[in-house]
Order: sequence, then C-alpha cells, then structure tokens
Amino acid sequence: MAVADTGFDVDDIVNSELVIDSLNIYTGSTDVSGGDEWHGNVVASTITGGSLGNARLDLLKVANSDGDTFNNALDYAIGEAAQRGARVINASFSRRLEASDSKLAFNGVTSSESYQRVVSANQGKGAIYVVSAGNDGDAIDTQGRPIYASQPELFDMMLIAVGTSQDGQIHPASSYPGEDTELQRRSIATDFANPAVGAQGTSISAARISEYAAGIVGQWPHLTAQQASQHLLDTASQTSVLYQQNTCGDAANLNCGTFYLGQGEADIDAALAPDGDLIVPQSDRVMAGGDLAEVSYMQLSAAYGDSLSESGVLDGVAVFDSLGRDYQMNLGHQTQQRLSRAHHLRDQMERMSLTSAQATQTESMQTDNFHFASSVNAAGDVLSSRFDGSVGNATLSAFNYAGNQIDPTSGYAASGMIPMISFQSGAAITNAFESVNGIEARYSLTDKLSISTSYWAGDVEDDMSIGNDYRANRSDVELAYQLTPVFTLTTHVGRLNEENGLLGGNGAGALAFGERNQMTFTGAGLQAKVANGVAAFADFEQGRGDAEGSGLIAHINDISAQEMAVGLQWQKNDERAALTLRQPLRIDSATATFDVPIGRTLEGDVRRETREASLSPSGRQMDIELGYAFKPSERSQLQFNLLHTLEPGHNANASSDSAAMVNYRIDW
Repeated sequence: MAVADTGFDVDDIVNSELVIDSLNIYTGSTDVSGGDEWHGNVVASTITGGSLGNARLDLLKVANSDGDTFNNALDYAIGEAAQRGARVINASFSRRLEASDSKLAFNGVTSSESYQRVVSANQGKGAIYVVSAGNDGDAIDTQGRPIYASQPELFDMMLIAVGTSQDGQIHPASSYPGEDTELQRRSIATDFANPAVGAQGTSISAARISEYAAGIVGQWPHLTAQQASQHLLDTASQTSVLYQQNTCGDAANLNCGTFYLGQGEADIDAALAPDGDLIVPQSDRVMAGGDLAEVSYMQLSAAYGDSLSESGVLDGVAVFDSLGRDYQMNLGHQTQQRLSRAHHLRDQMERMSLTSAQATQTESMQTDNFHFASSVNAAGDVLSSRFDGSVGNATLSAFNYAGNQIDPTSGYAASGMIPMISFQSGAAITNAFESVNGIEARYSLTDKLSISTSYWAGDVEDDMSIGNDYRANRSDVELAYQLTPVFTLTTHVGRLNEENGLLGGNGAGALAFGERNQMTFTGAGLQAKVANGVAAFADFEQGRGDAEGSGLIAHINDISAQEMAVGLQWQKNDERAALTLRQPLRIDSATATFDVPIGRTLEGDVRRETREASLSPSGRQMDIELGYAFKPSERSQLQFNLLHTLEPGHNANASSDSAAMVNYRIDW
C-alpha cells in the first residue's frame, strides 16, 4: 500500500517494520521527513496498527520544502505509487473528488496520465484509490468538476471514506455524499477517530478503509481494484438507523443512510467471508467450477475405522467462492462413519431385546422338498426371508434381507446358534442398503462334495436419501466337502462390484468414489455338528483389489480387507451355552492417493498437490461374547449375554467396552 502524505517520521510509526519503501517526489530520495510529519504518522500508524496485518507501506512525501501540497503533486504521487506496485493508495486529503485540470503536470507528467497509471497498474488490475470525504460537515462539493465525469475508470476503483461516531451516525464534522448518487455508490463509512494515535477526522477513516482494502487484495491478489473495492462496498453494513429513515435531502424524501453513509459502514468480517457457495475445483482452472463443498462428503463403513479422519489428508483443502477467492477447509470433518459405535451397539441390543420393537422372531415352514424361514419384528415387518427347494441333487434358494440385518446365508445363521449381540447386524458392505436380494444354486457332485453359485444385489430404494447412487452386487462360487460325518469344510471365491462406493463406504461431490470398483474375495468355512450336542462354526474371508477415484480421490491401491468369526455352542435338553469370537470387516491395508487443491495463481490456475493416506484403521476390533439360555419352566425362557469388545470401531485408542443383557420370556 502507498500512503501519499505531507511527511513522515518513520521511527515513530506504529510497527515501523511494515514500512518497506519511501519516496520524496520532489527530491527523488527516500528521505520523507519534514513537513507535517504528525499527519503522515497518524495515517500510517492507523494502517499498520490495525488487526489485519496485510499492508506493507510505501511512503510518498508530497509536501514541498515550504510544507505546501498541490494537486499536481498529489496526482503525480498516486500515479507514481501505482507504477511502483501499490495495490492500494491512501490519500487522506479533501477535495480529491474534483477533477484536476488536464493541463496540470508534475515532472512532465500530466494529471490525466497519472490517473491512467492508476487504472492500468499491476498488469491491468489497477490500484484501489482511497480518499477522504473531508471534514467540513457538509455534503461533498465537487465544484462542478466531478472526477467521475472525466475519469470514470478511476472512479470505479475509488473509495470515499466517510466518518461515523460510535453510535453509527454520521460524525458531525464529517463530509458526506449528499444527494449525488455517483458519490453515494462509492462512499463507505467507518470510525472518524482513532484513540490509539490520538487523532480524528476522515483522514483516519480513509486510513481504516485502506487497511480493509489491503486486507482483501493482500489475501487474494488476483482480484482487480474494481472487484476488491466493490466487494468492500457490497458487504458494508446497513444496520444504522439512518437506513430506516427517508427524510433527507432538499425534498426530505431521500434515504438518510445512503445520503450520509453511502453504501454503509465497512464490515471487514463480512468482506473477508466467502461470497456465495464454496466450490471444490475439479479442473485446472478456478472459474471452471467444481463440486459444492457443502455437499461433498464420505459416509464410511465400519471397515475404515478412524483411518481417514485421523490421517489429516483432507486438511487445508482450497475451496473457492464466487469471486475466485480461496479458503482453507478441513474436509476431513465431512468423512464420517455411517453409524457411531454407540449407535451400532444400541441397534444390536435392541434387536436382541424381547421388549423392543426391533426384536426379531423367526418363523419357519418345512415340507419334504421345501423349506421357508423368515424373521419379523414386533410390527410384523419382514426383516429377512429364505426359501429353499430341492429337486434331485440340486437345491435352489432365494433370499432377501434388509442390509442392516443378519445375512440368512451366513455361517452364523446356518449354525443355529442362540442369538448373540455381536451378530445382530448386517455386514459392513450391506449396511447401507434397504434391501438385499439374492439367489443360490447348489448341486451335489458326490455324497461328500457339492458346488454352489450365488448372487446378491443391494440397493438404496429411497431416491432422496444420502448415498442413493450407491449400488453393489456380488457373485460367488463355493465348494463344500464333508470331511467326516461331523465336519464340513467350505471354500469360496467371489467378485464384489460396487458403484460409487468401496467396501460399504460411499461419497458425493468432491469426495465421491469411482463409478465402478471391483474386489476379489476368497474364504473358507468350517461347520461342525457333534452328536453330544456340541456345534461349531468358523468363517474367514479376505478381499483384495484396487479402485479408481472421482473428485479428490485419484485412486486407491493395494486394498486388502479381512473378517473372521468363530462360534461354539453346547446344547442339552432345554439348556444352551455359546461362545463366539468375531472380528468385523477391517481394511488391513490400502493406500489412497488424493489430488488436493491448495490454492491458486494470479492467472486463475489451481495449485494442487498429491497426498497419500493409509485407509487401514489404527486398531482391530474383537468381539468376545458368552451366551447362556435355559427354560426355568415349559412356558418360560431366560437368556443371558455378556459381550466384551476390544478396540471398538477398530480404534487402537478406544477403551474396551462391555455390554450385558438379560431376556426373560413367559407365555400364558
């Protein structure tokens, strides 16, 4: 910023280290002392003592050796300041709104040429020219030579500083735009006094406005002088009671706010705040647009744990407003798990509680070749169902379940175990779906060996819900071999296809996943049924793959995910006990590469950097559960469950938690 004034004592200026250059326009030297140093110092100190700290000052002394300041010298000074690179020029002098005689010149440069230097400076961006309204306490008088008539381009880069008292009224000593609508549209008000430097007047007002203007262009230097100054005017506050009065002017019918204060009182907080929607750029040019920051999110499954939110990879993402101004935003706050640990555990326990509306009851029907089973809640809603039909060596099954319910084809469901808290939820991949539908075909090759194929597809049926574009389907081939009359071993390989998601997580806007992602799963299972009432199951599955991204996600490589479950049950007469161990699906390894915007160039190019983050959570959740059920009488049943969870949510820093439930049922 350039400050054109009568003289300066640099050592007495507040934060004098912010003074980086100076010029005496009469001598051409850097010595700007002498003359009315007090005025120059209080103006400069008002700027350097402000809270923004964007301004670096170039001081121009415009008073001659006699202490006089003439229009031609001032005109030359502002043109010279613009040529020296000033983005804001402060001239705390009155009568700067009168156009100078075009014949006036200084050092061979006419006033018109000096004005043009301001307009064309800084590679055509110009310089904001801040002037004082004056201290006459009257409407500004341009003496019939308004500068907006002869220098319209310069005028659109000018700000006219009007002084206000503490109550937001026009200060009695301050001049004001009056009935001149052109002066009104470039006038802006602020404090008339600065007690910190012991001075008052519209010279102080102009200095404060200059500081605000520097705060804008200093942070966003791509803005032109016209854009930055206009934005300061557009965001000015009109809360003064003057704007509620329409009794000003000769005819007593003009709005008093614009009559005295112009566009309002300067509000730097509003000026620095984003204008319009914030956009995450998706191209190399700022103005090419992108995705709305407010609708960019990731809704992650439990398999991710705390990995992404703790990585910091989405901190400091540059987002842009309608003026192309960049702001730093932490999009990590917009990556959250679909269900919190507390919410997830509550849902599991509600499904176990016999008194909850979410409690499930199983109904089944059996004939020679057909079997049908379904689970319903207290309201009668079908939560899952399965139909099996056999013809010769072939068995065909159809199944349906809500994505947050137990998969009726899982090893736990097939084992016939008593209800266990840790298994009362859907898989991480299906939890997002309102409905999962599938079929399975099994064929016995020999008495001990069979082969089966299965397919399921999940869908979000509500078009208005979050993540409604997420889809997934899976195909599997399984071999089952009866090792002994007691043990049956199964192995399978499957292919998971996901649209706009990965491992149950989905996103939108700048945080969307790729449109199509695939993973290959392999696994093994063991079922045991011992004649003395002991039954057990064990399941292990691992998936591998890579995924392409969309938005900020460039790609995700070397994905490996695992889950396992083991259960043992003892049963005798009306008494049963079970012990289970479960690790929910967890991403063991995955490296996500992000293409993150971090700022912009003056020319409007988006500056980006490549960042990487591991998607593997810090911990490994293990659910250890004991269940016991017996019948005190023929018409009653009592069940007790105790669940202990290590590193819940796959968070190594999370404290272990425990849950206990007692269910008692009696029929009469």
